[in-house]
Amino acid sequence: MSDAEPQPKPTPRLRRIASAWRREIRDAGNEPRLLSAIAFLATFLATRLVTHTLLEASGGGGIVIGSLHVHHMVFGLMVVLLAGILDLANTLARTRAVLFGVGSALVLDEFALILNLADVYWAPQGRESIDAVVIFASALWIVVLGRGFWRKVWSELSRGEHAVARRV
Repeated sequence: MSDAEPQPKPTPRLRRIASAWRREIRDAGNEPRLLSAIAFLATFLATRLVTHTLLEASGGGGIVIGSLHVHHMVFGLMVVLLAGILDLANTLARTRAVLFGVGSALVLDEFALILNLADVYWAPQGRESIDAVVIFASALWIVVLGRGFWRKVWSELSRGEHAVARRV
């Protein structure tokens, strides 16, 4: 006899939730978009929490090699590039979606540094990073939430005026 406790069976509620996920998210082709959006938001929030904690604890922080501070946008770029390689290989759709969300958050959190070519993270110009994150997150969620609608809008717009005139 094993000392391991038996695994509890999923409740009917959990089965219904899992079924809804399969039907509404995975089978509808929305899983990569949703995973990317969730990864983006979670990474951005975690990054901001860590950077604020480091600022309060020690006046800053992060990875320093000699006198060089390696900003987290560097890691974000590497993660986005990895997601691109996986996309070119047409493999691991869920993984590359999560990697894209994580990498995008790390890069956009330091967007103001890229834009100003200066370390303005805690300066007033650092607000530009927040603006970039809000714009990108909004666009990402519009894609996630309105996939079928936007596809139909594009289809209608690409039909041209002649198709509309024939139907009238």
